[in-house]
Amino acid sequence: MERQAPLTVVVPGQEAQDVVHEPGTAAAPNVAGMSVLHVRRPRLALIGALLVLLVTGSLGVVSSGAAPAQVVPGDDWQVDTPESHGIDPALLDAARAYAFLPGKNTQGLVVVHEGAIVGEWYAPGEGSDSWAASWSVAKSFTSALIGIAIAEGHISSVNAPMTTWYPEWAGTPKATITLLDVLHMESGLEWVEDYSPTSAGSDVIAMLLQHGDQLAYAAAQPLEDPPGTDFSYSSGDTMLLSGVLERATGMPANEYARTRLFEPLGIDQVEWWQDAAGHTLTYCCLDTTSRDFARFGLLYLLGGSWGGEQIVPASWVTDSVTDTANTSTGYGYQWWLRDGDGFVPPYFSARGHDGQFIYVVPSLDLVVVRNGTYDKSPCP
Repeated sequence: MERQAPLTVVVPGQEAQDVVHEPGTAAAPNVAGMSVLHVRRPRLALIGALLVLLVTGSLGVVSSGAAPAQVVPGDDWQVDTPESHGIDPALLDAARAYAFLPGKNTQGLVVVHEGAIVGEWYAPGEGSDSWAASWSVAKSFTSALIGIAIAEGHISSVNAPMTTWYPEWAGTPKATITLLDVLHMESGLEWVEDYSPTSAGSDVIAMLLQHGDQLAYAAAQPLEDPPGTDFSYSSGDTMLLSGVLERATGMPANEYARTRLFEPLGIDQVEWWQDAAGHTLTYCCLDTTSRDFARFGLLYLLGGSWGGEQIVPASWVTDSVTDTANTSTGYGYQWWLRDGDGFVPPYFSARGHDGQFIYVVPSLDLVVVRNGTYDKSPCP
């Protein structure tokens, strides 16, 4: 728990490393058809200050105990004044000022209450149609696709063995790994998740920079712990889900996402990176707008329903935000979880480096999106 001026509010959550593109610095060497941004050491998750203000009575957002309003945007969002939602605009503006303090590197901030935008701000030169990065926020999108694939019969259940899609694991110590283990990041596969470009032992950097077939690299990792016994955050685990989706549905994950998720939600400005072998990078690298990240958060707030259509099974949404006994940090199916503490009600979030967040607070009918500065490469 930390305190930060000028709002002097307790910020929930923990510090996390952020990948920050420093002006005037070059991208890391591009070995596998992609670039890596420079890394800054841990700093405050600034969105926490806004979240605290929003989820306490200080902004007038009070839990009604009712189900979230079934209001979704069409081609465009409904934009309301904070006052019309009982929110104090002065305090909301104070939160905006905090988010855009020098050095915070905030590009976009969107606050959605009861399905309407009640606050939206961008850095100079940016706007509602500016590209924003997901980084690891993409993991939560990947989870949604697995749930959809199960509902469509492409995948039998979360208890299916990973040998279904990785038959080369049969007869090896990895044969007992299940899809559930991978969703919970409890595969037991050896992995070092270190984002420093200078780290000699980082698997995520090696996968990103040194391997054109990132799926093959993730699948080749040896077993270190018994599956299903220990939580270990791993982008390699989520990359394995790219192979699951590809082999189960017969199409790359980004293409499956386009027809099953993006188009139904009205997300049309979107790009999901692939490696040199054509595998979707399901652990990261989904580019869209801050408003469209908010659409995804709203989908989960509404239990997977969108305009009367069940896009993601409601049971999958519930299971996705249910903790596992092995996760001391609070993790479901590729979503971060936070219990209520008497000050902040329970919420769940999709989180990525460079300060990418989608916060969902069901009891308050609230979605908050924050994106960090992103200079999208013009290269294909």
